[in-house]
Amino acid sequence: MSGDRWDVDTASGGRGGGMWADIRRSLGNSDNPMSWGFPLYRLADIRVRVHLFFIVYIIAELLRAAGKGDMGFTALILGTLFAIVLLHEYGHCFACRWVGGQADEILLWPLGGLAYCRPPHDWKCDLITTVGGPAVNVLLVPILGGVVFAFVGNWSAIIFNPFHPYAQGWQWVMGESVFVRGVWTAYYVNLALLAFNVLLPMYPMDGGRIVQALLWRRWGHHRSLEISTLTGLVAAVCLAIAGVVAGETLLLGIALFGGLTCWVQRQQLRMGMYAEAEFVERVQRGPGKADLKRREKQQEHFQRVEQILDKISRQGMGSLTRAEKRTLQTETKRKRGS
Repeated sequence: MSGDRWDVDTASGGRGGGMWADIRRSLGNSDNPMSWGFPLYRLADIRVRVHLFFIVYIIAELLRAAGKGDMGFTALILGTLFAIVLLHEYGHCFACRWVGGQADEILLWPLGGLAYCRPPHDWKCDLITTVGGPAVNVLLVPILGGVVFAFVGNWSAIIFNPFHPYAQGWQWVMGESVFVRGVWTAYYVNLALLAFNVLLPMYPMDGGRIVQALLWRRWGHHRSLEISTLTGLVAAVCLAIAGVVAGETLLLGIALFGGLTCWVQRQQLRMGMYAEAEFVERVQRGPGKADLKRREKQQEHFQRVEQILDKISRQGMGSLTRAEKRTLQTETKRKRGS
């Protein structure tokens, strides 16, 4: 996708033989490296996949920890992070379904998780879908904190400076059983993810999406996306600087991902605005029955194109049916003015 054109390579169709084809199929048959993941399981009609880079990240972290003799604790942290992020993404999916939307896939990768949710095109539905993830973290705070307090019996184990957790909270559980240390680790990781996700106003983090949904109510969908993605770009630059100064590669990675996402979203927004302007122009010509029918068909066509583009981003060109390829070719010709 480039500029105001959709270029479709229907000759290859994403199909081929040999080892590379087998690898692509195992990675979800996608041309987009951001969606390369191996399937883990399916629950409640939601497919869960783990990204190739996440597997590489886990192996690298375990090897690094082994060199320091700290593999057990690192494995505990990584396992806890995996579980908390997965529950968070399930929260998004179930909230989306609750408002009448569709959610059928979760992708776990080094910078968190991605829930592929398609709520109804309404700011309330979008806001509820977004809040569904942090709501799970909020629910886990008293549960995990209560378990830690029940075993330790000291408030200092659950109320401490979040920037110095291992110098304060951890000292109260380091002598406890593996179960208590694991629950405390989950408690801290859950708090950190909740704060980072909600307080950082960078699209597509939950904080940025919440801001966008609230702006949507007053300024409309397109204008809210313009504002929230611009805010996200500024936040990404600030986070990148903080990551470089602090020497935290994870912060730098999140900043790069967030900044790239905001930039791509703004490009798609500009491209989509031409279609919206054309639609508005036709609406203003008159409320006749033929015009109303034409508008309905055009709106259905635009929605279909958006669904096809979403499918390409998740599964690649090879996943398209012949009818979907024809629809995309029709849109390509319309954009080229033929």
